[in-house]
Amino acid sequence: MRAYNHKYGQTIETDVPGLDADRAFVSHVQWANPAAADADAIGLWHLTAIGQTVVTGLVNPDYPRALAVVGSVAGITGDVTITGTNMAGETITETLALNGTTAKAGTKAFKTVTRVVLPVQTHAGVKQVETATIVGTITKAGTATVTVKSAHYADDLVMHVAVDQGDDAAAVAGKMRSYIAPIVADHFTVSGEGADVVLTTKVADANDPTLNIAYTNGTCEGLTPDASSTDTTPGVADDQVSVGTTDALGLPYKLAHNTVQAAYLDNTQDAGPTVTVSATALELNTIDLNSALNGKAVDAYLLV
Repeated sequence: MRAYNHKYGQTIETDVPGLDADRAFVSHVQWANPAAADADAIGLWHLTAIGQTVVTGLVNPDYPRALAVVGSVAGITGDVTITGTNMAGETITETLALNGTTAKAGTKAFKTVTRVVLPVQTHAGVKQVETATIVGTITKAGTATVTVKSAHYADDLVMHVAVDQGDDAAAVAGKMRSYIAPIVADHFTVSGEGADVVLTTKVADANDPTLNIAYTNGTCEGLTPDASSTDTTPGVADDQVSVGTTDALGLPYKLAHNTVQAAYLDNTQDAGPTVTVSATALELNTIDLNSALNGKAVDAYLLV
């Protein structure tokens, strides 16, 4: 048996002879476990000097709900355009203007997100560069100990590099660069000329004051140990933008008026939800509880 259609135009008699009124029905809409609003639930991206169109790696909202955009640092501007579908599978688009670290919430409930168009960066980030300069000539073959400290690592990376008798500072540095490069490759590129060992962050991010390259004799002899490296170029965070979810859930009706009678979060009546309606655009019909969503059931009772 098909579900009842409230749009059949049923009428109900009034107490005035010959005057009928439209019949309304109470609808109970439930969202089983909508998650708390999440600033980067859909995705997080680094902005670049050219605009980007993202079509892969996008995460759909858990339920049709309004989205929001926010930047990682003050002063970020530009438009983020989101394309996806509403609850009925119709294509919808919304453009939201970035305002630094202040979140900008949309008004349309997205069931899916298929494309995000990002603006150009407002600020160009700077990749951090750290340099250690090796001093000494190996007088006894063995291993030199290199220790890399970084906020990326819970524990210091301690590495033992084989060196030969007679290796000068440039030869030792070359062996160190070759040895440590694959070990730190997730976060750093390794370079340098002559006696220098240089780490450069792969992503422009805020300066990491803990970043350090230390070296000393392990089983070898001849190096002049140095526990501190040089912060050659401090890091500066680049612009990042995230698209996430808000607490506004999509209603499955096109409403000309706010007909919500009551709403509940985890079986406790809400103090007063904010309801937005549209008789023509399904995605503009949303309910935002006075209480924050928390993964518990939401129930709404409305007239249709």
